[in-house]
Amino acid sequence: MRYIPIEGVKPGMVLGYEIFDDSGHVLIPKGVMLTEQYLDRLKSLHFDGIYVNDFITNDIVVEPLISPALRAECMIYVSTGDVDGCKEAASSIVEEILAKDVISFDLMDLRTFDNYTYAHSVNVAVLACVVGIGMNFSEEELKDLVIAGLLHDIGKLQIPQEIMNKPTRLTREEYEVIKTHPMLSYRVIAPRIDISSEVKTAVLSHHENEDGTGYPNGTEGNSHNIFTKILHVVDNYDALVSKRPYKEPYYPFDAAEYLMGGCGFLFDQKVVETFLHYVPFYAKGTQVELSDGRVGIIADNTGDHNLRPVVKLLNGTMVDLYEAQNMNLTIGIAKDEREARMLRSEQERDKMLGRPESRYVKKPRVMVVDDMITNLQAIRTILEDECEITLLKGGQQAIRYIKSLEGDYPDLILMDINMPEINGIDAAERIMKITRSEIPIAFVSSVCDRETVLKCKTLDTAGFIARPYKPGYVRSEVKRILSGR
Repeated sequence: MRYIPIEGVKPGMVLGYEIFDDSGHVLIPKGVMLTEQYLDRLKSLHFDGIYVNDFITNDIVVEPLISPALRAECMIYVSTGDVDGCKEAASSIVEEILAKDVISFDLMDLRTFDNYTYAHSVNVAVLACVVGIGMNFSEEELKDLVIAGLLHDIGKLQIPQEIMNKPTRLTREEYEVIKTHPMLSYRVIAPRIDISSEVKTAVLSHHENEDGTGYPNGTEGNSHNIFTKILHVVDNYDALVSKRPYKEPYYPFDAAEYLMGGCGFLFDQKVVETFLHYVPFYAKGTQVELSDGRVGIIADNTGDHNLRPVVKLLNGTMVDLYEAQNMNLTIGIAKDEREARMLRSEQERDKMLGRPESRYVKKPRVMVVDDMITNLQAIRTILEDECEITLLKGGQQAIRYIKSLEGDYPDLILMDINMPEINGIDAAERIMKITRSEIPIAFVSSVCDRETVLKCKTLDTAGFIARPYKPGYVRSEVKRILSGR
């Protein structure tokens, strides 16, 4: 079985894994031969890709951690706000996962824009259970953790769908509405005496960061229970790898790099390390390109093969990247596929907004301010394929440049904090006055201490990026900020 982007699916291919509708029911069962009508339906629902069975990959088995029937049942409970049903389903999730011989979250998720919240909640519950097993939780603790996962976003049912599924940047007011969902979720379960306080706290606090910069209460990591820390990691991961109206899904290795880049100030390091032990960087059944140009399908990614998987080439040859003779090979997604994703995403947004399709993807404009040439070059290398970059060597130069633009401002500013003449925080304050805070500003620093982070927080800036740069984290943070989320 292998995963194919939707534009590569042809009539006559055989579906390898069930497709679910918005209610969690099976829309197309596995084993069905796909027709033009099926493909048109899948494209209209904005599926990014599907699994197919073919002779090339008939020996590659991709198993879900929970059965399709249980997944569908959970989605119905979440979509209807059935707390009792979620509690009952949590026990079934734990039992099914504990019965597995090998625990590895491998199946690429297949969902529509409309059922995102429900499918996401089920995924978070399953991922959280896997992390809990890795951290030696008891069965009862696992059940509570899974309940928290299923219920953590139940408050989103009260938020207008036009905000949840908005294909363009959120306004500040809309983002504030989104940020109410942890409290809304908490209020649903707060009166329930049959739900533990640990679960309730985790539901309320799953968007809190280790450094105290999250929401709704801005609490620090030393006050978070372990359920909160786990939900925060798995919720972010699944959100990154999910397709949304405003973004294409991240590749698992990019999402994993984001988690590693946020250790210590966004995420708990032990939780991230446990998570990455069980969730492969390269999902089985997905197509990749080796650095020597050969293309293949991920055939094995467990244990030592998490970072260095076994790849089955299209001619049937197996290449074990963990073997010494293959250590010179790197693995990744072809650049043309990344560009195709960007173009497809822009075209879909055009359709949603009822505007003529764009022939080209307009790159966002990012202004980078840093007094070190090496840092400027590093950021340009990371972002140049996806953004139009302007590099400036100091705060004073940045202020003069912003004034010269006369309102035609960039989409984002990345501002180093420690610079001579005028530091980044002072420069940002002056730029915010000039632009009336129209431009999101993210600070960059090699210092991540509490005092520095709190200084940034007082300005209500858009984010914080630590050096040394981790490319996946930088790209992810820039995309998050540009989306207004």
